[in-house]
Amino acid sequence: MKRNNSMTRLPDEAPIVVGEKGYSCDSPPAARPGSASSASARKQGGLLTLPIDTASSQQSSGYTPGNTPTRSGSKKSGSTTPSSGNMMRLPDEPASAVPTLQAPEATTTASGGGGGGMQRIRDRLSKNLSVATPVKPPEQQKSKMEKIFRTLKPGESINNTYIFEEEIYSGGCKGRVLVAKRKTDGQEVVVKIRAKQANRANERNWRTIMAQMHGISTSDNVLGFSEIVEGENEFYVIMPKCNGGELFEFLANETEVPEAECKRIIREILGAVGHLHKNNIIHRDIKPENIMFDLDLMVESSPKTVKLIDFDTCQEWTPQTPKSRRFVGTPGYIAPEALMGQQSPQSDLWSVGVILYILMTGEMPWSSLVSLEDGLVGSPSATQMYRALKAEILEWEQEPWPDFPLARDLCQKLLAFELDDRMKDCEEALSHAWLKE
Repeated sequence: MKRNNSMTRLPDEAPIVVGEKGYSCDSPPAARPGSASSASARKQGGLLTLPIDTASSQQSSGYTPGNTPTRSGSKKSGSTTPSSGNMMRLPDEPASAVPTLQAPEATTTASGGGGGGMQRIRDRLSKNLSVATPVKPPEQQKSKMEKIFRTLKPGESINNTYIFEEEIYSGGCKGRVLVAKRKTDGQEVVVKIRAKQANRANERNWRTIMAQMHGISTSDNVLGFSEIVEGENEFYVIMPKCNGGELFEFLANETEVPEAECKRIIREILGAVGHLHKNNIIHRDIKPENIMFDLDLMVESSPKTVKLIDFDTCQEWTPQTPKSRRFVGTPGYIAPEALMGQQSPQSDLWSVGVILYILMTGEMPWSSLVSLEDGLVGSPSATQMYRALKAEILEWEQEPWPDFPLARDLCQKLLAFELDDRMKDCEEALSHAWLKE
């Protein structure tokens, strides 16, 4: 089908707040992990020299918003500038202890007394009867965390293990994202450098989510990570390198996307999101910039496999999860209820619905967007965005929708404003007739 193809990134906007404490960001990324393009890379002799800004490493980091596509404009591209030096050197990091989860001894004690002259029974019941509750030994929990978080030893540097070659992104609270080679086998990887946060609760939450993601990222459509190296002031998240670019680039460059390709992409996105939801995790920032394509460069006709990335915004979720005072997401993709502090798996489905709309039409569904720098539930900007989404009337009778009634039906059910009208989960969406064709 033909698309209007008006995708572009907004210039240097800080549209959202990161984490529950509301750290604001700026400077949008020029490319994402695995992207073929990169910005501000400084090379000489095939290696990269990058001066380390120790002040910026103290800043909180986690999630940096990508810019939101608008109805008109053009996509910005990164540039490469030279720099002096022979290779990139990151500072030597003294080791710091890795926090471990200590499981308390769990014992249930029952005691009681007899009555009615039953002295022998009373004597027996007066003794403490202990029933041991099985718990995972602290050593096992520590071992699991150590497999995920490897702490640099005194005098050890990340440069001992990896050679950094290209900078994909640098700036804002996103930190830095670089391409590197592992010295042991020459494998090319992507390294996301994340500064430690001053807020210990946020840091613990991030560690917990990363540990969970390491355990569940066996889905073909979720980009996992091999390890997280912990330095004194920063974490180094080591990930596979995707070779197919990001979905945003695909949407910006393609003028005609076959219906079958739209179906395949949406199926794989729903598969990845559903994989998180089955493990009681919501992503909270699903958008084209957080979806990569991976392909086998050795196979000429290798398909582009969807890979969902960037889990810094993820959160554990159950039906009992309380309403939040702050929201996380990107304008244009964030669900209306999230602006009111009620994010859930259905909020992720709303974001998938926005992506489906863009795939089919080449345009964002919304006529206007509101900047959401504060990230505070109930703030004037959040309320304005909520009301705008509620008042929006989408033109479902305009091209290309009349020619694709089943795709329209799915998109309408994903973008239903009221939760009762929206699809409940990814399984329901995947069972829709359009995706079953």
